[in-house]
Amino acid sequence: MEAEFENFKEIGIYLNMDKPDSAVLAEKCIDYLISHGFKVALLEGQIKYPDGGIGYYAKDLFYRKPDCILVLGGDGTLLSVARKVCFDAIPIFGINLGKLGFLTEGEAGNCENALENLTAGNYYIEERMMLSCCIKKENERACFYIALNDVLVKSRGFRMMDIEAKANGSIIDKFRADGVIIATPTGSTGYSLAAGGPVVSPQAKVMILNPICPHRLHDRSYILPEDEVINLEFGDREKDIMVTFDGQTTVFITPKDAVKVKKATYYTRLIRLNQMSSYDRLRIKLCSEY
Repeated sequence: MEAEFENFKEIGIYLNMDKPDSAVLAEKCIDYLISHGFKVALLEGQIKYPDGGIGYYAKDLFYRKPDCILVLGGDGTLLSVARKVCFDAIPIFGINLGKLGFLTEGEAGNCENALENLTAGNYYIEERMMLSCCIKKENERACFYIALNDVLVKSRGFRMMDIEAKANGSIIDKFRADGVIIATPTGSTGYSLAAGGPVVSPQAKVMILNPICPHRLHDRSYILPEDEVINLEFGDREKDIMVTFDGQTTVFITPKDAVKVKKATYYTRLIRLNQMSSYDRLRIKLCSEY
């Protein structure tokens, strides 16, 4: 789903502080934006801009107050920000400081060109489907998590697992596998692809249920419609089960705990500068050298 450009007045900048060039790039972006009449906001505790004239927000404001957020890092950085800003529908614009940069739009070496297009309104906003996961532990309140790429369930060790997957109450299949991935179309080019899953257009409204290294030869991934609710159940002898969201946030559960995954009501809003198709982007990014 695409939307016309919006009138940005205040732009936040989020840095991956583990990237050695992020602070230098951030100052370059700040200089450019201020010189073109934009307000700039930073997350408290990241960097201090020497010339002043910008805002510093605590976490509770930074991810909801700016009109959009520049993310300086790689795909992993963008994923972590996406899970925080989606609740307030803040658009995000990634400038790549990582390797693949599949979700990012600009490159650090050509950031001025990217900023020129952004500030001139030469962009569109692409909405990406997300997943909502409910984990209900015994005698505890249900906890909810969100993911842009995928929800992964596997054992902490190297043991295979017995997993039963249901959709809207009907059994899809019973897997004996290293785990299972539930991915969005965006996540279809991530871990799910490496595990033998299909590539799905990001415009599709589906979920992918993909067993990891299943024991049976006939086991394959499933494509499910967006309105289905996936419930996962586990064998009684399973232990050290972990549920991971976008490969970044992990929750440990027991076989008695309930895991339910469905389409989220929130979207990630990616700022795109050109009309490059998702197929062109896939071919260029995944066929290039790392």
